[in-house]
Amino acid sequence: MAYRAAHCNILVLCRFFARLRPLALPPTLSIAVQRVVREERAHMSFSDYETPDEEHYGGRRRQRHPESTSKVRAVPGPGREVLDDVRYNELYHKEQAGAAREKAQKLSLENQRLAAQLAHAQRLKVETDNYLVSLREEIDHKSKVIADLQQTEGELSAQCFQDQQRIDELRRECNEVFPQVMEANKLLTERNAHVDHLTRLLNQRENETIQLRAAAATQAKKTARKTAQTPPPPRRGTRASLAPVRNTGTRTIEIPLDPIEVPKAPSRSNPEMHQGKLAATPALAEVFGTDLGTVAGLVDQLERLLIGDSVQAKVKTTRRQSEGAIKTLPLGPGRNFANAALRDAVYDKFNVEQADAFAIYNPAEADQVEACEQGIDPPYEHYQWDFNTGYNRSRWNDVMIEKVVDETLEVNGEELARLGVKRHHLEALMAKKLGRYRSSWKAFQPRFVEEQGRMETPKEALARGTQAAEQHQRSAKVTSSKGRKYKTRIIAITLAIEIKTDEATADDIQTWERLLEMVQLLGEQGMSSEEEDMMEVDDAQMLVYKVKVCIWREPSVVEYLRFVDAQAAVVRKNQSGPTPHPRVRTSMAGSSKAPCGLPQSLYSREWLRKQTPNYIRELKISKETFGLFKAATQRMSL
Repeated sequence: MAYRAAHCNILVLCRFFARLRPLALPPTLSIAVQRVVREERAHMSFSDYETPDEEHYGGRRRQRHPESTSKVRAVPGPGREVLDDVRYNELYHKEQAGAAREKAQKLSLENQRLAAQLAHAQRLKVETDNYLVSLREEIDHKSKVIADLQQTEGELSAQCFQDQQRIDELRRECNEVFPQVMEANKLLTERNAHVDHLTRLLNQRENETIQLRAAAATQAKKTARKTAQTPPPPRRGTRASLAPVRNTGTRTIEIPLDPIEVPKAPSRSNPEMHQGKLAATPALAEVFGTDLGTVAGLVDQLERLLIGDSVQAKVKTTRRQSEGAIKTLPLGPGRNFANAALRDAVYDKFNVEQADAFAIYNPAEADQVEACEQGIDPPYEHYQWDFNTGYNRSRWNDVMIEKVVDETLEVNGEELARLGVKRHHLEALMAKKLGRYRSSWKAFQPRFVEEQGRMETPKEALARGTQAAEQHQRSAKVTSSKGRKYKTRIIAITLAIEIKTDEATADDIQTWERLLEMVQLLGEQGMSSEEEDMMEVDDAQMLVYKVKVCIWREPSVVEYLRFVDAQAAVVRKNQSGPTPHPRVRTSMAGSSKAPCGLPQSLYSREWLRKQTPNYIRELKISKETFGLFKAATQRMSL
């Protein structure tokens, strides 16, 4: 029974292993189990090794599986063994086939994975090849750049070496020039001391002049008592005391001054006339970026400045000259008539009554101006200005100016030709008038208010333009007053020269001629400003003109102009007309700008000392020397 039970247990285990999946056991163990099963079947029947269920429940036998209706019992024998071998071989081959299928499936998946890796590797190879090509190109480019940089570095090294040599040469030259500059500075110091000495002498001469004037006044009083009784001087604060100075004795007055003779500057036509101590070299010319001749002139003028000689430096400039620049017509009857003729033509063709009417003028449209720039001329009978940006270069305005000039020449051609007025004079005057018209129009255009970040309204622009126009009228009134004063003084001096030329005993003709030259240099802008005011005289209000001080003008010029005004009073005395209003000099400073281009002697030294170098350059002070006056001690009778 024990043997049978052991065999049964072995058989149960073998059947259990046999029912497992083919891949559940290793092949060697599976073959061993099958061999044991075959041997047991050879010794017992199917019923012997088919173990019943040993579990009993309630004395009954429990079957795991229901019995088949058609049981087939295994019959031992050689055929059965062959059949079992075939079955087991079939099972074995099935196991091998399943393993092969799984292996094939794994290999297929592996092949797909390898194919994907291969495709990815191929893409990487293509990208790597392209990247290598770009790297090679960049390497070639960098190699060229490096070669160029190396070449440039060599050139710069050579240039630096040359520059260093040039700097060394300039340093040596500066070391040579420095003692010369110090010597020139010493000479300048000595000259300043000499100027101070001359200034003290000048003050002494002025004191002597005052004494001589007092003596002359005393002598004049003595002479007056002998010739005729003159009325006493007017009392202060009366109407007569404010009237202009009048000389009732003669037609002209005598000025106790003589013009200062100014030595002429040495001619610069001969370059060998002045041997300078400073030397100009090509190296200095290269440093200043100009030619050797210009540097030589600068060095020469520098030495002249240091030693006190007159200076007139001429340096080549590259200032851009405007195309078609026209020299305007000088002051005189021709210019006055030309201005009047152009004004009449403009008022007639543009339908305006005065220049201020252009403040509310409608200028030409931008598209019309653009078409004119392309070559399409406006209609001949169409008159309209272009006030847009760039108006002074507008072809449209050029056409309009030509039409106005043609009209002026057609109406007043003969008179203009007699006065020597040419077409280019008219074009220049008309261009200036156009600028004034455009300024009047621009003043009434809305502007951007930066504080408020917006544009002006039309009402605000009109108010601002009106205020500017009123200010312009006041300035024009002042300018007109200056013009009348200038003309009056010119007439008085000219008449005095004519009268004194006829007099054989006149000794101050040169003084009057120098006064005429001085007034002409000052011009209208050099006359002092005036403003109307009421002053109480003899318990009554009287209109007077308060004369302001020209702070930029040499103070002694005022004393010289007093003689001219006295002569003008003499001329006015012999003419008919209303009595001029008195003029009272005040200490108020005028607001007029200083005119440009005057000799330095006509500017106040104190005022020039307070100005900036840039403003002094803008004044373009003339290098010509203009002498004023000195006391006529030799011809004054004491």
